[in-house]
Amino acid sequence: MTDQPQFDICTEDRMPVLMLRVTQLWRQLMDNELAHHGLSQAKWRTLAILAMHPEGMIQSELAEELGVEGPSLVAMLDRLSRDEWVKRIHSETDRRCKIIQLTPRAWPLIEEIRQSSEKIYQRTFAKVTVAPLPLVEAFFLELRDRLYDDLPEKKRPQRRGCSLPSCREWGESS
Repeated sequence: MTDQPQFDICTEDRMPVLMLRVTQLWRQLMDNELAHHGLSQAKWRTLAILAMHPEGMIQSELAEELGVEGPSLVAMLDRLSRDEWVKRIHSETDRRCKIIQLTPRAWPLIEEIRQSSEKIYQRTFAKVTVAPLPLVEAFFLELRDRLYDDLPEKKRPQRRGCSLPSCREWGESS
C-alpha cells in the first residue's frame, strides 16, 4: 500500500487547478464580452499585452508572454496588422528583430477591452468576500514573483511594470 501524497495537483479544488480554471473562466467571460468586435481570445490577449508595453515588444518576447511559439504568432500578427491594430517596426539596433506596437487605431479598442474587463471584475472578483481583495492580490503578486524566481534563468521573462494608469485587469501591477 502506497501513501497518499499530501499534495495532489490533480485535485479540482487545489490551488494549481483552481488557478487554471479561474483563468479559463475569465477568458471565456472576456470572449463573450468582446464577441461583438469579432475578437478571439488570442487577439484580445495579444492586444492587451501590447497595451502594457506602449513602446512595443520584440516579436519573440510577445510570443513568450503569450505562451506560444514564434511561428504561431506570425499568422496572428498578420491578421492584426491587416486589420490595422498593430504595426511591425524594424529594430534600429538589430535588423533581425521586429518590434510589434499598437497602432493609434487600436487604443480605442484597448479602452473597450479594459471596460469589458472592469465589468467582469466588478461582477465577480470585487464581490468575493472570503478575504480582502488587496490581501488576495498581494498573495498572487508574491506567488507570481516566487514562480518567476523558480524558473531557469534563460526561461525567465523580463519583468516590466505596466506603464498605463490601470493595469489591475491585465494582471500586472509592479
